[in-house]
Amino acid sequence: MEILVVNPNRVDGCTLLIHEAARAAAAPGTTVTTLAPRRGPAELTGHCEVLFSAVGVLELIAETPADAVVMAGFGEPGKEAAQELTAAPVLDITECGPLLARTLGARFTIVTSTAAAAPIVEDRLRTLRLDAACAGVLASGLGVPDLVDHREEAVTAVADTARRAATEVVVLGCGGMAGMAADVAAATGLVVVDGVSAAVKMAESLGALGLAPGLTPRPPVTGWPFTT
Repeated sequence: MEILVVNPNRVDGCTLLIHEAARAAAAPGTTVTTLAPRRGPAELTGHCEVLFSAVGVLELIAETPADAVVMAGFGEPGKEAAQELTAAPVLDITECGPLLARTLGARFTIVTSTAAAAPIVEDRLRTLRLDAACAGVLASGLGVPDLVDHREEAVTAVADTARRAATEVVVLGCGGMAGMAADVAAATGLVVVDGVSAAVKMAESLGALGLAPGLTPRPPVTGWPFTT
């Protein structure tokens, strides 16, 4: 099975962490390719950056064949658009993390990056109809570069934030937190779900069951690839 994982930001260290987490979760025989857009904002710090990055993400999905696609930005839009571009299942970590968490407890709490990211995550949860099971979205106060470049301090900050959760199940709400679930769980005693790992295992489950979307991809987008 070939899984394409797309990191919506252009922080190389974040792409590497996401790839390592995806590869660690994948079964033997599964190939993981992790890419970031060739153009767009370096970091997704608000609605503008999130929407600008979506173009680069969709370009990668349109041009890269795969058996499944994992969108590795927490709260990023575009899953519905991506589903029009490929016949492969498209899995969003914003959806997969909470769905897996929902099997472990009646409600879950999300720990995300910055305060600016929290309302973006909340909006996306409402769109995915997962907001009712979410007890809250807590901001660690760290952007992606800090989560990547200062890993030990980042784990401590995420764990401290997770301790404020009103639930026993916590979802890591940022691709930059990929791979730290075990450390946060050990530090807090909470059940901690990594959305990247959840999405990869869900993709493999769909493949093992022979399930794929029933929709036929739409015709190519007029004028794509776009010129500058």
